[in-house]
Amino acid sequence: MQTRKVSQTLIRTITGVILAAVFLACVYFGSVSSVLFFTVLGVIACWEVARALRAMQIHCSYWPSCILLVILSAAMLLKLPTAWSIIALSIDVTLVLTYALFFKVEYQNVLGTLALMLYPMLFFVLFCYVGEMPRELRLPIFAVVIVSAGFCDIGAYFIGRWFGKHKMAPEISPKKTIEGSVAGLVVGTASGVGIYFGLRPLLGVELPLVLYLVAAFLCSVAGEIGDLCASMIKRQANIKDYSNILPGHGGIMDRADSFVFALPVALLCFELYYQFLQ
Repeated sequence: MQTRKVSQTLIRTITGVILAAVFLACVYFGSVSSVLFFTVLGVIACWEVARALRAMQIHCSYWPSCILLVILSAAMLLKLPTAWSIIALSIDVTLVLTYALFFKVEYQNVLGTLALMLYPMLFFVLFCYVGEMPRELRLPIFAVVIVSAGFCDIGAYFIGRWFGKHKMAPEISPKKTIEGSVAGLVVGTASGVGIYFGLRPLLGVELPLVLYLVAAFLCSVAGEIGDLCASMIKRQANIKDYSNILPGHGGIMDRADSFVFALPVALLCFELYYQFLQ
């Protein structure tokens, strides 16, 4: 039993290191690699959420979302006007509804197919959008999202495990506690200090510490909500993980559930700063 536990921990660690290395390489070295990386993750995530919906007897299709994600990603790389992306989205929705009309698809299955365009496809389009930014813009945003949401999750896990007494959402995630949640927010927010001092020599871009702290706090809050929302879907679907594509970790959405909610919050913080406060 002990050997099996060690083996699972080793597998989980190796998978995490490989995934982190690929993420860092793609994000740091080029906008094209970033967009391709997040497009692939988004396609897998759409399949995973569709799988969860099918477990709820909602027989949706993930292909419209996957095709649309590829088209929107290509439009970003080709620097096409935003109107082209809006047209592609409108045509995709039109085709889904037209197919449902002529082939008499049940309405809940149609809604499930359309829902995938919002969760998770829309969030991975946003990842591609940030990934296509210049390095000095995308690195601070991704750093805040990954580090703050990640440290929030770690802080919540350990403090909740050691000191947690009051359940936060027992129907959705029985192990999460209020004490752990609060501690996670504190740790996630404090990580903004490390991001500030870590990125200054790397980028040579001077951004205020308060920006990192505010963004880290809001990302930590959004990350906890994203984690609970993903758990709610799995609870409804009666599944443990979205998939087993990542050995020891489950699926892409099992790892990205916090990050997808944190990214738009971080992007909003930085956009507001650049537009009104810089």
